[in-house]
Amino acid sequence: MPRQSSNFLAVPEDISRNGSSTRLPEAKRERWQPIRGGLLNIYRYDYAEFRYEDGRLLLRGNNGTGKSRVLALQLPFLLDGEIIPQRVEPDGDMAKRMEWNLLLGKYDDRLGYSWIEFGRKNANGITATRGIAARWFFITNQRIGRDLFLQADTGQPLSRQKLEAAVGNCGTIYDKPDEYRRGVDAALFKLGDRYEALLNLLIQLRQPQLSRKLDEQKLSNALSQALPPLSEQVLGDVAEAFRSLESDRDELNNFLAARDAADLFLKDYRRYTQIAARRRAREVREKHSAYGATMGRLRSAEAALEKAKADLDAVEVALGIWRSTSSGRRRHSAHSERARR
Repeated sequence: MPRQSSNFLAVPEDISRNGSSTRLPEAKRERWQPIRGGLLNIYRYDYAEFRYEDGRLLLRGNNGTGKSRVLALQLPFLLDGEIIPQRVEPDGDMAKRMEWNLLLGKYDDRLGYSWIEFGRKNANGITATRGIAARWFFITNQRIGRDLFLQADTGQPLSRQKLEAAVGNCGTIYDKPDEYRRGVDAALFKLGDRYEALLNLLIQLRQPQLSRKLDEQKLSNALSQALPPLSEQVLGDVAEAFRSLESDRDELNNFLAARDAADLFLKDYRRYTQIAARRRAREVREKHSAYGATMGRLRSAEAALEKAKADLDAVEVALGIWRSTSSGRRRHSAHSERARR
């Protein structure tokens, strides 16, 4: 198929294309991990194979040797199946279409493959692997270089028809990227709806110089969508907590309404009790006023009495002096009278 490249996720043994012995790498963990990847007839690569060490790959070389091409055409391209530049190229350069990777400006017609091999160990130590394919898509349990060869005897990449014949009953060929992604997810990850979200997150995180043009909201949305779904038990606990919270809120609102009603009642009742108290205290106030008036008159009478006593004492003193004087005058008169006699 011209102007198309094929992604492939493959599988282990020891026989090269010409029949010589070649030891293929084996997975070392029970989790799926990449163990090999390769490019055939893409960019400036005739055929190149890259072997991962414990699921890791380090590429070193001068500028222009194709390191970025390997990264762009391996992951997440081989997990996604889309060929639009925004998803293939780390920088999202619209000029770098898939035709650019196939050097179709230099060649009129070119067929190429990009493939990656995943493997894992079973609990008993036996290695099992799967394969991924691209732009026509296939998943197979065959291994590149042992069970499946992407080049014909002439060195040309296999056509679609020859690839179908080579894969046979050992895999499935897909025409649509979404069906291919579901197949990859079922074969490797079993993430369900999270697979697309994690792919989108991976594409965003691989952008060069991410911090210089960081869209925090977009990245936050991608991270949120990539989170695993909550378990039914947790959701049940949260729902029950919310129901309890709603009940508590209603109860609180009822208490607040009762408090407001009590405050309104107390406002009127205080006014009523003030009026009733004043009415009941009227007689006491009147008696108290009469008592105060009587006490005022009593104090005035006592003051008048004290004044009268003082006046009386003064009169008595004056009267005593007068009596004493009168008695002396009478004695003097009597003495004078006796003297004249």
